[in-house]
Amino acid sequence: MKLILLVLVAVVGHAQTFEELSKLYRYDPGAPLNVVTKEMEGHGGGYKLFQLQFALPKGQTKSGFLVVPVGAGRKPGVVWMHSSGALEMLGDAVLLAKMGAVSLLVDPEGVVESAEQSRDRMISDVVALRRAADVLQARNDVDASRLALAGHSYGSMMCATAVSVDERFRAAVFEVGLLGMSIHIATSPHPWAESIRKGLGADLPQWLKVISVVDAKHYIGHAPSIPKMFQSAWYDPGVPRKDAEDFYNAATGPKVLKWYDTGHDIDDIAALADRARFLGKALSLRDTEHVAA
Repeated sequence: MKLILLVLVAVVGHAQTFEELSKLYRYDPGAPLNVVTKEMEGHGGGYKLFQLQFALPKGQTKSGFLVVPVGAGRKPGVVWMHSSGALEMLGDAVLLAKMGAVSLLVDPEGVVESAEQSRDRMISDVVALRRAADVLQARNDVDASRLALAGHSYGSMMCATAVSVDERFRAAVFEVGLLGMSIHIATSPHPWAESIRKGLGADLPQWLKVISVVDAKHYIGHAPSIPKMFQSAWYDPGVPRKDAEDFYNAATGPKVLKWYDTGHDIDDIAALADRARFLGKALSLRDTEHVAA
């Protein structure tokens, strides 16, 4: 926490560069991971599912799930973060397991009433995505040269920051994201964002300023030139078309933006298949077209 506060003090009062803001997500990669797994009951689906915990550098513990294909050899790895919890992307992870990838699904922290705590929790979530890559990289069944990142909504924005400050990821999927939580809370027509604006009243501008250091807008334009897929929904009540397009336009290429006739959850089977095919191609997975058909 001291490092985060010192960095924040250093950037107050002048333009915050990408290099300065990237320091927020530094950590000791040699810190113990303390991975704990518990296998869940299986049903012969060609994969194993584990509850998982691992350590963050400042003493916190992050929880999630690990999906491991049955079979020998080193496999690509994918880190997932969904705004509503790790299990929300289990279907994606199972599909990728059938294609030969190991997945680590990470639970998010999200924002709370305090601006400072929200900022620190978002920073922690970005670090957690990087630590999840550390967990995969340390496994003897994962090919560390083939890692990808995928996120939904809040998770999409955290993934955008993580992929921009960590060059290990070879592909990324951003589902219903935008350029930052401060932008979402300041402008979104969604009732959740409206309630925060109403509750904060005159304190809103300072609250938004505090959390804005984690906004994807500061990072995604500096991301490595890896394949990126953006998935957006025509009928999303919280992420208007302009916000989705601004997010896409700000990113480095190569990139593709796809739209679906759904709401925010993007519960379109085509979206699931598109993600699987995209990641399958980027990570050289087997049976990509057959499994995702």
